[in-house]
Amino acid sequence: MAVTTQNLTSTAVRGVQWTTAATVLTAVLQIGYTAVMARLLDPAAFGLVAMAGVVLRFGSYFAEMGLGHALVQRLNIDDDDVRATFTASLGLGLAVAGIAWLAAPLAVFFLKNDAVVPLVRVQALGFILVGLGSTATSMLRREMRFEAIAKVEVVAYILGYGGVGVTLGLLGAGVWSLVAASLAQQFFAAVLNYLVVRHSLRFIFQKAPYARLLGYGGRVSVVGFLEFVNGNLDTLLIGRLLGSVLLGIYNRAYMLLYLPMYFLTNSLARVAFPAFSKIQDDLPRVRSLYLTSTTLITTVVLPVCAGVAVAAPELVAVLLGPRWAASVPILRVLCFSIPLTMSTLLAGVVADARANLHQKIILNLTYMVLLATLFWSLKGYGLAGIAVGIGTGEFVRTLLYMRVTHNDIGIAYPRLLSVYKPGLLNAAAVGLSLLVVSALVRPLHLPILLTLLALMATGAVALLAVVLRWPSAELRPMLAQALGRLRGLPRLPPRAHPHLARYHAFLETQPGAFSSVDTLTPPLTP
Repeated sequence: MAVTTQNLTSTAVRGVQWTTAATVLTAVLQIGYTAVMARLLDPAAFGLVAMAGVVLRFGSYFAEMGLGHALVQRLNIDDDDVRATFTASLGLGLAVAGIAWLAAPLAVFFLKNDAVVPLVRVQALGFILVGLGSTATSMLRREMRFEAIAKVEVVAYILGYGGVGVTLGLLGAGVWSLVAASLAQQFFAAVLNYLVVRHSLRFIFQKAPYARLLGYGGRVSVVGFLEFVNGNLDTLLIGRLLGSVLLGIYNRAYMLLYLPMYFLTNSLARVAFPAFSKIQDDLPRVRSLYLTSTTLITTVVLPVCAGVAVAAPELVAVLLGPRWAASVPILRVLCFSIPLTMSTLLAGVVADARANLHQKIILNLTYMVLLATLFWSLKGYGLAGIAVGIGTGEFVRTLLYMRVTHNDIGIAYPRLLSVYKPGLLNAAAVGLSLLVVSALVRPLHLPILLTLLALMATGAVALLAVVLRWPSAELRPMLAQALGRLRGLPRLPPRAHPHLARYHAFLETQPGAFSSVDTLTPPLTP
């Protein structure tokens, strides 16, 4: 079914549902995979792969030149556009893979570790795999076929990381098990996405379709490259100054929090890009969609990070093991910066959808200079200094994104700041509840897993209580929709109906409870 402005909301809702389900499942799989591999490998292995990943990501933003992104953003495309995207993506993938193979020894100059060279050369094969599959993925995103994308992602992750990666780790392949897992996941994703969409594989060498796509796609690549540099200055600096062991400790702390948060928020951001692109000239709808969706992100991310900050010792001990205790203070500092990173995702998406890339380039150049200055000033404080530098930089970057959004779509600064209010209130409730319970439970010296489960249960109950008692305007339609479905269940006990009816009446009494807004959430049905 073609996506139109009339069915955009319902299509986006289904996309969010499928993408969220897939990302939650993938996050759970990622945590399990991390827990298993952390016990099979030492920190240096993760540090080496992180170093190689930084080097390879230098080329990843030019391996496609943003053509797949342009394919999604354009209002109208034809078969020549699809063929041009496939031709260029595969050609660039082959070229960048070859350059990475030849230039791999140069990585030693930056990272001072000879062991990175063979890892870079083998992992460079991923550029070819991505080039083969990126056009199919972009077509599915453009058509908002997120059910198919979600299924492919989960299957590819299970086969690649759970199948190939864990099996090789158990067989003693060491760091190569991490490399093989990544390549296998990319291979399975490329094959499965193509089997779903079946686009043309014929090459094209006419100038016109490339000119239509490269103007936007080239700027996307520049923005993506700058964002990559900004996002990996920490890895480059730690690897160069502090060594692979401390880099591995930092990397696991970062990924332990970042990946679940990224999976949860990225599910919304991925659906939002094609949705924003289709309404890019309708400013009232863009404003409403941005404000509502960003509020929902902060409502979830801030309290989760507050809980992680309190439960960090138990979380690290259970998921990573006792060897990784040094990552606890790093994880706590990152609980401030990562929520800010997540909260600006949709600001970047809006800029991409409206082709407002010039301001994004300026923003990222400014942020790069700031971050480099902070790292240089704080490098003497070790990992903690780097983490504090990231937190300070993210705070400034959030303010810069507010300025870009204000100038582009005309939202007042007080309204932009208001998106954090529900999340901060929820975070305070969760954080204080966990502090009280941890003060009571930790002196009992219970098994560490039991302590963690107690803290998780406390956080879940506290978050649920505050959300139900003081729901934000953005959550009320979703709660009302859920109530309607519950009341329609045939096996619902009769005594539950009066309670659900009273709560629905409570929602209706809240100011602006069911005002008409354009969101990525289901509309209220009577």
